[in-house]
Amino acid sequence: MRKASYIALAVVGCAALTLVAVLGTFASPNTLSRVRALGEFILYNTFNVFSKRWWAGSPEAVTAVLWDYRGLDTIFETTVLYAAVAGCVVLGYTSLLKRGRGRDEAGGGLTVVVKAATKILFALILITSVNVALHGYITPGGGFAGGSTFAIAPLLVIAAYSTEKVVRMGFRFLSSAVMRSAGLLALALVVLSPLIYYGFVLQNQLKPNSGFPGYPAFLGPLFLGGSLLYLNFAEFLVVGMEFVLVFLAFHFMDKLMGGEGSG
Repeated sequence: MRKASYIALAVVGCAALTLVAVLGTFASPNTLSRVRALGEFILYNTFNVFSKRWWAGSPEAVTAVLWDYRGLDTIFETTVLYAAVAGCVVLGYTSLLKRGRGRDEAGGGLTVVVKAATKILFALILITSVNVALHGYITPGGGFAGGSTFAIAPLLVIAAYSTEKVVRMGFRFLSSAVMRSAGLLALALVVLSPLIYYGFVLQNQLKPNSGFPGYPAFLGPLFLGGSLLYLNFAEFLVVGMEFVLVFLAFHFMDKLMGGEGSG
């Protein structure tokens, strides 16, 4: 019965996606022209070094849209995620504090081969996540993608060793919460700093009717991408630490309620 339900759900999902694709193909010319005009504006201005009136100082158009042209929407999304994780942490606050100082269970976890592979993958995932976050203003990626990738590393440790092992590595409740708050504070500083120079909230580069000259897009031969580099790194901290907190909260809440923990 359950298998039939899954199959029916998959069929309905495929039908819905097909319908959306068909409707998009036969959309009215006016709708397509409006979308095309917006895309042309973004592609023309994102990294136009010859006309910097509306430029974002970044060749990565997606990141420019997320943090510059519609940056307030991204801030609201980050705030919603922050509030949702705060709710999870509140539910598991007692268990997180009690188990946050636990020790690794002797003899726990999977085989030696799996643990050795996990150590290698852990380092590779960390390097990849930082690269995705810091290069998000040049190539596809960004803070959310980097933070989500980073969260896989402690999750692997939980599966191969135990949650207590993750805690001993430094991913404690308080330290993760502090890092998450530090990332959110950094976001706020970058977003609000232009107001000091009579600029706009979330202003990246020099804009008309603004006294803020913009964040530096270049530092000598180095390409910085304005505020996008700092916003991506701050988002990386927020998202990565939030996922770690969720993993810890759900695991310890499961143990507290008598369920079978992973470690």
